[in-house]
Order: sequence, then structure tokens, then C-alpha cells
Amino acid sequence: MKRIFATALSLSLLASASAFAGPVQDRDRHDPPAPSHAQQHPAPASSNGARHAAPQSAHHAPRKGERLSRHQRGTRVADYAHHGLRKPGRGNEWRRIDDRYVLIAIATGLVMDIASGR
Repeated sequence: MKRIFATALSLSLLASASAFAGPVQDRDRHDPPAPSHAQQHPAPASSNGARHAAPQSAHHAPRKGERLSRHQRGTRVADYAHHGLRKPGRGNEWRRIDDRYVLIAIATGLVMDIASGR
């Protein structure tokens, strides 16, 4: 009787342990492979190996459609006609950033247009 009871108890313990163990998940099958270092940081497009400044740096060249923070907006250009720039629309103004004139939305800092310095 003890042998039957011990066998039944052993089988129930094995069955309960396997019930708590879930199926083995193959993470490689579901997740895409991690990109290599070259894919994470592509080389710059220029052939001379020059790198572009980070968007947060003071030497970052603004691009159309980008938002500029308040400390990146440069100085206001009041005499836009003197610099050969068109009249800014309502809610926009020309700013000088390094050697470029940038038309931005005053409220949001969104870059609307870019003109090179003359």
C-alpha cells in the first residue's frame, strides 16, 4: 500500500511541476535580429568623412520641417528686405543661424524655409 501511495504521490508531483512550466519560447523566432553597429550608426553621406553635428548642438545646421528649441533659434532679422529675403507670413519670422537665414514659426519653432547668407 505504501508503494502505491508513493508512486501516486510521485506522479502527481511530476504532473503538477510540468503544469506550471510553460512552453519554451524561442525569442529569436519572434524578435527581429538586433542591428549591427554599422546599421545603428550609418556613415555620413559626405565622401571626405566629415560628420554632422548633433541636433542639440549649437553648430547643427537646421533642416526644413525640423523644430528648433528656443536656444537654437539664433538672432531675429528685422530688415529681411535688406538681406534679400521675402516678407515672412503671419506668425513667422526670419532668424539668422550661423551663415543661414531660417524662416521659423514663432510659436512652435518649426523651420518653414532656409536661405543661405548673402
